Amino acid sequence: MRNFSIWVLGCAGALGVWGHHSLVAEYDPAKTVTLTGTFIKLDWRNPHAWIYLDVKNAAGSVDSWRCELGSPNAMSRVGFGPDSVKAGDEIVVEGLLARQGTNICSTRIVKAKDGRTLLSQYEQPR
Repeated sequence: MRNFSIWVLGCAGALGVWGHHSLVAEYDPAKTVTLTGTFIKLDWRNPHAWIYLDVKNAAGSVDSWRCELGSPNAMSRVGFGPDSVKAGDEIVVEGLLARQGTNICSTRIVKAKDGRTLLSQYEQPR
């Protein structure tokens, strides 16, 4: 019975690794985007949190964007949390565009309107 339990746990672990997506499979590293817009909400959940923001496009109308973040645990460790941004705040999000061609990006940096880095995949927040 012990060997069967170890086998089941091993299979479950393998499926978990297989199920996690590749960044490059979903987002194009050659297509970066910088979005300046109004923060709508933060969906603080595992395995990845999401920022929702409204961005004025070149025609003057508003596009809704979803920007994927890291795990809540990883972001908390660098000082970014559910209270780091408030609804209505103007923010800048730098990221990688989704390959599927929609208004979705993978967030690399989140900045406040005044230029302060709130979250960065590359450095500690300022």
